Amino acid sequence: MAFTFNTLYLDCLSEEVLLMIFQYITDLKDLFTLRLLSERIAAVAQDMSVAHTVICTRHYWLKTGMLKMYIEPILNKMHTLDLNYCYWINLEELTCLLRCTNLRSLHLMQVKIDEVSLCKMLSQLPHLTSLSISICDIEKFNQEVTGCKAVQECLSRIRKLSIHFWNHKKYKKDNCEQLVRFGSGSSFVDYFHSLEELYVYGSADNSRCFPLYYFTPLVKNVNSLKNMRVMSLNNSYDDASTILFYSLLRSVCKVGVQLSTLLQPTYDCNLEWKEADYLDTMDDMNTLVHLDISGSQQRIDDGIFNFTSATHLQYLNLSGNNTVDSESLLFLSRCCPQLVSINLHSCPSIFLRHALGYLGRDFNNDPLVKDLTGFQSLLVQCVKLVHLNISGYHIHLTDLNSPSFSSITALLSLKPNLISLSLSHCCLYTGDNCPSSDLRDPKFSTRCSSCYLPVIDGSGSPKCTYKATPEKFDLQKLIRATPEMEHFELYAAYHQSNFNHPSGLLRHPRNVSQCLAAVIVPNDDLSYVGLWNKLKTLRLTGLKGDKLADFFTSIAGGCVSLESLSISSTCSTKVRKLKRLPCFPKLKDFRLEHPYFPVDEEMTSSIAQWPKLERACIISHIENINSFAIKQLLTNVPRLANFQLFSHASERKCFNLMAYISEKLSQSRPDLSVCICNLRTVDLELMITEYLPEIHIEEMTLLRSRVATSPRE
Repeated sequence: MAFTFNTLYLDCLSEEVLLMIFQYITDLKDLFTLRLLSERIAAVAQDMSVAHTVICTRHYWLKTGMLKMYIEPILNKMHTLDLNYCYWINLEELTCLLRCTNLRSLHLMQVKIDEVSLCKMLSQLPHLTSLSISICDIEKFNQEVTGCKAVQECLSRIRKLSIHFWNHKKYKKDNCEQLVRFGSGSSFVDYFHSLEELYVYGSADNSRCFPLYYFTPLVKNVNSLKNMRVMSLNNSYDDASTILFYSLLRSVCKVGVQLSTLLQPTYDCNLEWKEADYLDTMDDMNTLVHLDISGSQQRIDDGIFNFTSATHLQYLNLSGNNTVDSESLLFLSRCCPQLVSINLHSCPSIFLRHALGYLGRDFNNDPLVKDLTGFQSLLVQCVKLVHLNISGYHIHLTDLNSPSFSSITALLSLKPNLISLSLSHCCLYTGDNCPSSDLRDPKFSTRCSSCYLPVIDGSGSPKCTYKATPEKFDLQKLIRATPEMEHFELYAAYHQSNFNHPSGLLRHPRNVSQCLAAVIVPNDDLSYVGLWNKLKTLRLTGLKGDKLADFFTSIAGGCVSLESLSISSTCSTKVRKLKRLPCFPKLKDFRLEHPYFPVDEEMTSSIAQWPKLERACIISHIENINSFAIKQLLTNVPRLANFQLFSHASERKCFNLMAYISEKLSQSRPDLSVCICNLRTVDLELMITEYLPEIHIEEMTLLRSRVATSPRE
């Protein structure tokens, strides 16, 4: 009756009123449903003011034929079509795009379309200005472009380009084999005469694999790049994407372009970058708004980057830079007061300064003094700062240089407007048992290389030996002081995980020991996370994990907006028998890494009751998994688009489960991707990349700190 009433009610409204209502509806599923109500409502919903933008990204409910059925009536009205990450869409459904002659923006990243079909499509789009594509064979794409005049004209109008290197690698045991390198002669890069924004994306996993081609474009007319304002490379170890990006960046610097966005991670300026054109570009950073130089060991105050001119800088990524210290933060707070987001992940010296100062500094022998002045200045001077990542480092402070603050979290409580925050567990601790002297000698080998506490002899790796008590943690104060928090991480220093290696998939933990502060964070303190009712993303690593059910219960009632939950535990004891887990009404992504987490009927039935869940990744070292419960979960929960299970179950059991799923569900649910594997499988990396779309590997399989990793939170 409700459906009939709503249909009749809408039919009573005029077309002008309906158009005003429909313009506020942005969800594709709602617009799709409107067309099924009546012919009149469907006709209004197909008006250009409503149908000019179609965004299908992550709409896993789109089955075979549904996309074509939706866009065919509005082919001449669409201006924007976003199919990014719609990996299940087949080529047949995309043939209708040849008639979208008014299309201005087309996004096909990680969509299965070959280079010939892609170029044929581009040749029919005379008004295209924004393009996102995934390239498997860049040499083939280059040949198609150079051989078709219509495609060249299309590329000459492109202002915004996103190019993703996809499935362009092959696995090898070594890199001795000669790889194909090309770049001489004409290339597709020569036809981008209006390019203003360039985004280059590499493969998420680069372990044991190498690119088929190294494409080094030689731009004949560098003046064609004079309009460039944005250049971005995602944080990957993909050689092919890195070479392409920096080849073009060199050409851009030759023109003397003043960029507004430069995201250039995984590059060491100390070793390779000596060109005068680049140095001149970095000498004037007045126009820069977003800058990523993560992985570089350049000093902030006296390196090649002139931060004194970066007065408009809003985003800065310095992760992995060992030279960033307290003095550097003090310098940044004075030069870049407009900062909104800063990433200091794995910067081990941000709470230290050199005792000898700038004059006569010897970086090898200069003692380090614990100092919070720079960090405090950053929080006070950068009043717009709302995204902050200070995780992945290991240090315990005895003297905070201020009697008003008992811990770093107490200092962070001065920023009630924080939206995104990533911390090391060390930040929660309010004291330690470090030696009374505040000078640290880098050559003092009898102490921990990170926090200079005594090491445990014969352990094979340094371990912290400080003692902490539950009442010394200061998480509750931070939670109560930051009610606007949407993204929160506790990312332990040196955390051991199956898939957290920088180069991608890695099963075996590295031979290091994480900070003991991680495993002793009290469950009572963690339960206060439930006070964040606006929290959308929660990522916790290194926790003890022996009372997961209690923790889930404590946050489910308060975190009503939670969409992504990731927990990685190093628990050494078996988890207590789980009851049915509480319901998370908006949870879409669930990742759990626990050595003894049971994969049984209680767990699968709990997951099945979460109404919005789309992706789940479970990593456990148990040998017994309930195959029937897993089959029931995948069969009875059609909204689940990605399921990953890594355990110590037998390879035969994993293979039988995969075969059953492929036979029963592959035809009716093309969006469903499943990977059930034994963690000890020899070719696990190859199996994961074969079974899973890259977007799920990057966002679900790999464990990464994600706060402030890009300008767009």
